[in-house]
Amino acid sequence: MTNLQRILNLVLLPLIVLLALFFVRGMIASKPERQVRKPPVVIPSVTYIEAMMQDIAPAIRTYGNVRSFFEAQLSAQVAGEIITVADSFNSGQIINKGDVLVEIDPSDYLAIIAREESALASSKQSLSEEKTRSQLAAVDWVESGRALKDATDLTLRKPQLVAAEAAVASARATLEKAKLDLDRTKIRAPFDAIVQSRTTSLGNYVNIGSSVGVLVAKERAEVRLPLTPEQIRRIDLPMKNSSGNTATSHNAELSTPTQPGVNWSASIIRTEPSVDPQNQVVYVIGEIEDPFEDPNAFLPIGAFVDAVIDAKVIEAAYSIPNKSLVEDSFIWVIDANESLKKQPVTRVFADADNLIVKLDQSEDSGLLRVATRPLASFREEQTVKPILSDQ
Repeated sequence: MTNLQRILNLVLLPLIVLLALFFVRGMIASKPERQVRKPPVVIPSVTYIEAMMQDIAPAIRTYGNVRSFFEAQLSAQVAGEIITVADSFNSGQIINKGDVLVEIDPSDYLAIIAREESALASSKQSLSEEKTRSQLAAVDWVESGRALKDATDLTLRKPQLVAAEAAVASARATLEKAKLDLDRTKIRAPFDAIVQSRTTSLGNYVNIGSSVGVLVAKERAEVRLPLTPEQIRRIDLPMKNSSGNTATSHNAELSTPTQPGVNWSASIIRTEPSVDPQNQVVYVIGEIEDPFEDPNAFLPIGAFVDAVIDAKVIEAAYSIPNKSLVEDSFIWVIDANESLKKQPVTRVFADADNLIVKLDQSEDSGLLRVATRPLASFREEQTVKPILSDQ
């Protein structure tokens, strides 16, 4: 490479680079300026429900099992062979007070009665003879010239007379006991009832105390319902006053899964005096009148039932969905300007689907538009597009 070529390289190369830089710069400068676009304002849609301030009486929901009001286990009071069993003495049959259900062979007791009647007659004869002897002893004493007041009781046969009278009373009592045993050979229903079970049959031999069956009262049944401390605050517990009357009472509507669509009414008439130590609930007792009256709405003993009890009225409150409450302290409401606003509330009552709340220091009253699905992105004064919920 000659000197001339070296000089040209040293001069031309920087010149070419410089011209290229000016050309690129000119192209960049001539490029039109890019316009900055502002992102469109997105207005979120918010589903809401209309909640009106009102007096609300939400029911108390609980559960329990039906039990008999009266339950009698019939037992034999005398021993013997069963010779008769009533056709009505079978499980599920209705019987009336005084119906003879079982009869025990009375032969032995008839013999005992005959023997005791004989013993009573003999005792009466002995008493009559002893009265005559006592009278004769008194006459002989007076005829002997002595004053009757000086005679001893033994002389006048008074102890013998007392013993004879006692023997008659004993014989009479023994006879009455024998007659009572004869009557007890017929086992009768102590009240109007339904037969729950029969545990004996014709020809069986029973001893005193042997069970023959179980009866339950048909005119009334009971249900034992637990109440939590929160539920207790919303009900006046029924208590018996000094005259035996219930100071307060509530009604409960009962239903059971075994008979859908059928309801029974129970009167809450008393409260158990102790708290369950395991779960701190208090039990109230409801009475069900004529639970077996309607054959198409038969409420059997032992059935599981759901209970709905009427409770105290909550004044000036709102009913809102459970999911509307945020952090257990506030709800989002949509004001007249279609903007979101936090509304502090106090929860008063809750059930499976809804909450009963009261507003905390609010200027609003009456109708509120409450967001049903509050989001974490919600903020105060945010403009939204309200959509009325169809639920």
